[in-house]
Amino acid sequence: MIVFSISFVGLLCISAPITVALGGCALAYALIHGGMPITTLIQTIFGGLATFPLLAIPLFMLAGNLMNAGGITPDLVRFARLLLGHINGGLGHATILACAIFAAISGSAVATAVAIGLVMIPAMKKAGYEEDVGAALVATAGCLGPVIPPSIPFIIYGVTANVSIAALFLGGVLPGTLMAVSLMVYMAYVAKTRNYPRDPKASFKEIMSAAWKAIPALFMPILIMGGILSGMFTPTEAAGVTVLYSALVGAFVYRKLTIKGLPKILLSSGLESGMVMLLIAMSEPFSWIVAVDQIPQMLVGYISALTTSPWMVLLLVNVFLILLGIPMETAPALVIVTPVLAPIAVVLGIDPVHLGVVICLNLVLGLVTPPVGAVLFAVCGTGNMSLERLSKAIWPPFLVTLVVLAIVTYVPWLSTFLPRLLLGR
Repeated sequence: MIVFSISFVGLLCISAPITVALGGCALAYALIHGGMPITTLIQTIFGGLATFPLLAIPLFMLAGNLMNAGGITPDLVRFARLLLGHINGGLGHATILACAIFAAISGSAVATAVAIGLVMIPAMKKAGYEEDVGAALVATAGCLGPVIPPSIPFIIYGVTANVSIAALFLGGVLPGTLMAVSLMVYMAYVAKTRNYPRDPKASFKEIMSAAWKAIPALFMPILIMGGILSGMFTPTEAAGVTVLYSALVGAFVYRKLTIKGLPKILLSSGLESGMVMLLIAMSEPFSWIVAVDQIPQMLVGYISALTTSPWMVLLLVNVFLILLGIPMETAPALVIVTPVLAPIAVVLGIDPVHLGVVICLNLVLGLVTPPVGAVLFAVCGTGNMSLERLSKAIWPPFLVTLVVLAIVTYVPWLSTFLPRLLLGR
């Protein structure tokens, strides 16, 4: 285990890709162990990938790219702006609402922040909002992407921890809604103190007209969750249905999706999916070794010597994950911590759905934590802003999301109510 740990940390320290670090430390363990054939590692890798729910990851990624290329963003933003633009901080509220809706389509924080930021950052600047305030709001609201279903991190956690993906999707609804509402409260306060302008109030007819144009995009989350909850299809089958729906809507309703543009969309989706799937594949021998050597049990014993309170354990988990999320992306962090934390939660009586929401929300917030958050880099490029300036502006909305994280952590009902109500879990 010393060789296993040192090789993993050493490979990370020399900037080896996380997939190489995961596979390399497992290989080092097998060579030192002596009694473990290398073929066992290979079989573990392929066995981990041969899981039906993992098909949802490339399919949801493809569906999000198809809808984005199909031209849904302008209609979503227009609907949100007409609905909320007239109230205090209306453009900020419209940004948050547009991010929440787009999150339910893409499942990606970076995609959500870029798609909405391209439209809303210039619009807020033109209306009199400080550019860094608008960019920070887009970056933070973009983190709704992996929290509101469908969520790629929830799928990874569900497969790794053997937890129902449908339950995780439902578990993310109320925390995601709370996060959006909290950001709106923050934006209303900022708008009032800085006297930001408001849009003219739209007529009911204008709002209904915008809603009608946005219906194809608004219907997608209903299609996904409605189909899963009604028993018509599994989350993986829902992803396939979503791809077909996205292609038809983009080609025949919005008419922005063309045959000529498909190769680029397929290539982009394939590259994104390949990175995630390779990461999951190389995490399988890592997880297997962690389980075989009973690392979670050893940690349970160590933690029990410190405290037996689940609340204190959750506090320690939160601090650890926030720090881990700063240098590491969500997906690799998930595949590393889930095999260790999930068994600990079972022993301490923490609901696995609740733990999954807490872990994913923690790691997602790492995407906007200076100085290396992926969403920060994406928004800097979108808004043509320096990383230093955005890093300073991100802290107020980021602190709001930390308060939401604390509430979600210590009010398990937010994560478990809908799964228990609708799935009987």
